[in-house]
Amino acid sequence: MEESNENKENIDGNEVNTEKEQEKEDIAEETKAKFTFKCTRCDNCCLTRGPIPITFWDIELWAKNGVVANFLPYLDIYHKPDGGIDLIFKPLPPTPKEGEEETQRDPFGNIPIEDLLEEKCPLYNKDQKECLVYDNRPLSCRTYPLEFDGKNFTVVDVDCPGIGEEGMSKEDLKEMRETAKHMFYELTRMRISLPVLSQIISQKVMMDLMRQNMEAMSKMSDDDRTKLDEILRKEQEPQPD
Repeated sequence: MEESNENKENIDGNEVNTEKEQEKEDIAEETKAKFTFKCTRCDNCCLTRGPIPITFWDIELWAKNGVVANFLPYLDIYHKPDGGIDLIFKPLPPTPKEGEEETQRDPFGNIPIEDLLEEKCPLYNKDQKECLVYDNRPLSCRTYPLEFDGKNFTVVDVDCPGIGEEGMSKEDLKEMRETAKHMFYELTRMRISLPVLSQIISQKVMMDLMRQNMEAMSKMSDDDRTKLDEILRKEQEPQPD
């Protein structure tokens, strides 16, 4: 009987501790709930946000829904100043203003990301004020303007008019935080994997090019091979000053 009473006391004590911990979590949640957000459809984030980071979650969603082709023209690899690599949703270059001539660009050139930091999303219809891919929008758009850095939540756009708007329930706030955490996890996963995938793909492309060149050389006639050797030899000769 003494052992049974002792076990009962331990169980009751654990229940009390659990209730206290839950109470502390509830208080913490109420304190955090000072952040409120309600999208006002101002469209600023779609009009001036610039490049959007893409994750494996986004690609898997598009593949599952059969809409990958809608996004492919706007995907690009961004080599960041810190040496990292991001897969991004790249805006189109700005249209020339009235009276300005359109700048002639190299069709094989790459527009610097720095020139697109305040450009609109290419799949946002400015006239109709509508996202053309809303149901398949990237994870980064779903958590905006809240982000998570692994330790803390931060607001990346303090001027967003939706911040401080009433109407956000505790469930809405919890979901937004979970989305921000999910975005952090998925972006980290992409940033770890992308450099490795990039090296594998680059190596594969180079090997295919070398194989194609060797096959083309093997099919050349003796006369064509002799002419090619002469051209290469002339290119290697020192040029007169």
